[in-house]
Amino acid sequence: MAVADYHTQKGFLGLQIRLSKTLKALANERGLRLMDPIWMGGTQALPTPRGAVALTIVLSSEEKEPVTLDGAEIATWLEGRLSDVDLQLGQALDALKARRLTLSRSQS
Repeated sequence: MAVADYHTQKGFLGLQIRLSKTLKALANERGLRLMDPIWMGGTQALPTPRGAVALTIVLSSEEKEPVTLDGAEIATWLEGRLSDVDLQLGQALDALKARRLTLSRSQS
């Protein structure tokens, strides 16, 4: 996929697939089960050229964590260069895991 085309329907679908695979791998490392992410606030909107991508990570237990990935970071990530995309996804998953642990402790 060309880096600049993730704002097109086909390009955004490719980006969603790649980000979903990365997200699933990161979630598996943390022992979390995910539902499908909610993209762009649940609308059919596409990102603007080189624009940010919004997704909401959803656990199988229905906890949610919004993430906004900067367009420049996405472009860098798509080029296979070092970026903060994996870090941001990991931090969101860590926040969900911590919230889930706190909730389960308070219910005990």
